[in-house]
Amino acid sequence: MSKSKTARRRNEFTLVELVLVVTIIAVLAGFLIPQISQIGRSTDMAASAKCQGDIAKDVQLYFVLQKRYPMYMDSLLVATASYTDPTGVYTPNDSDGDGEQDTGLPDSGPHLDRALVMEDIGTTSYGTGTYLRSLARSGFECVMNHDRSKVGDSNNSGVFYYELPNGKSAGQTFYAATVDPDPSNSDAQKIIKGLLGPRGIPTGAKLVAFGYGPSNSALGTTSLQAPVYPGCDGYYYGHYVAIFMVYSTGERASLVGVIDSYGRFLNYTIDQYNESLPNGARRG
Repeated sequence: MSKSKTARRRNEFTLVELVLVVTIIAVLAGFLIPQISQIGRSTDMAASAKCQGDIAKDVQLYFVLQKRYPMYMDSLLVATASYTDPTGVYTPNDSDGDGEQDTGLPDSGPHLDRALVMEDIGTTSYGTGTYLRSLARSGFECVMNHDRSKVGDSNNSGVFYYELPNGKSAGQTFYAATVDPDPSNSDAQKIIKGLLGPRGIPTGAKLVAFGYGPSNSALGTTSLQAPVYPGCDGYYYGHYVAIFMVYSTGERASLVGVIDSYGRFLNYTIDQYNESLPNGARRG
């Protein structure tokens, strides 16, 4: 046999060798792909936790500088036109019937969409005893209701102005997305206990949710952008949500925390981050 034929044969793989190489690659991929997936999850949770903390600081700093909380935040309620009363919570929706969500809050746990209810929080005037006065005294003049027709653009669907009543006309109302206090609503109870601990919502108080959307007045003042959850494609609402406590006594509303659009509060997000780390990197 000539040297050239021998060299060529030594440079070629046999079928057995090819099968062996493919098998080894498949085994390695089986180990690596789950780890890569977990790394992505860890990154998402870390970014989300930072956003929640940053937004809480930005909102509080805005209040210190402006003596009011940001206006034009997203109401998380659906309407059909500006200045009209909303029709309900911005729940997940499949408008074309293809089995996939194209508007609304995420249809995934811990389910902020199920924790919220649309509630009339004040009528006629800003008199003592209304939760509406509590909001007004903190500078909330206008929020943005959502346009359900903005399919695939949920992060920019808060386009309808919805002003708090001025108290001059009898019978005026204001609806807000509040965290359901019903003890049987397990999705709401997770958020309430996560933000307030075992004491829950104090008597004479309510929790109101507003999305930190792209129209809010803090942008350009104490914040540069309204971030969305990592990887959000717009087919669900991905902006973070500020939770305010309002009081029947009419005292100023107060920020109690920032959650993501799924309903995860900061400690929950941090726990999710720790659980997503590889075993060797977990602490505790």
